[in-house]
Amino acid sequence: MRHVRHIAIVSFLCLGACASTHADSPISQHAVGSGYASGSREPERRFDETGVRMISDQQAGLVVRPDMLVMEARIEKEDANAGKAFALAQVAVADLTTRLQRATSGAAVFVPCGTQVTPVGGRGQEAAAAGAFRVLLEGRIEVALAPELDYWKRSALVVALAEVADWYEAARAAKTADRGVSLSGTQVIVKNPESYRGKLTELWVQRARAFAAAAQAREAPLHLLDCAPPGDIVQKQRSLEEVALSVSLSCRLGSLKAPPGATPAARSP
Repeated sequence: MRHVRHIAIVSFLCLGACASTHADSPISQHAVGSGYASGSREPERRFDETGVRMISDQQAGLVVRPDMLVMEARIEKEDANAGKAFALAQVAVADLTTRLQRATSGAAVFVPCGTQVTPVGGRGQEAAAAGAFRVLLEGRIEVALAPELDYWKRSALVVALAEVADWYEAARAAKTADRGVSLSGTQVIVKNPESYRGKLTELWVQRARAFAAAAQAREAPLHLLDCAPPGDIVQKQRSLEEVALSVSLSCRLGSLKAPPGATPAARSP
């Protein structure tokens, strides 16, 4: 007698991730350069808040402590000469790095990611009089969070970054020579989420087995038949102390007379 298979599709999503969702920054049609992938808009901070909120409704397959605090940075300088504007931006980056190192006891670094050069004003002499070029450097600030740092020490780093951000905001408002630097978008992340793939897969297998045990019939046990390639690991910030990790896995379970690879029992004569 032919055996009738009962097939079930099993998909488990282990939630997570802290990806940037900022829209691309507006650039003139004459802009030249490579934009940063996160492409944040000109942040209108106006002494806005800086920090990491608690998000209580994030589900997760695995919750871990973040090991990095990140923040987006933009450095914008203008000059009649594009090379001079770029040099001013480089000096501003060096100054920013010094302030970050001082504020975080050497834990913060600036990682450059994109460069854009935009003509401003008109062309020729008119452009030179108006400040002919705007150079925009985009990047991110990375602050390593050592495992031994407790909540209070991590919070102190957030406060230190907020003070640096507000110092630059004050320079913008006062129109001093240090204006043109803006910091925004504080987040905590896991720097290498792939290191948790094995644990996430193990948790998924445990859930799949529990589902199979609950759903199968006694005379038709469920077995794993095949799986689709696993997805990327996603992470979502839950708080300053927690990041939710997830991976999308999809496998097909089916009922067989015997588990895959088993040798059928010999029939009696």
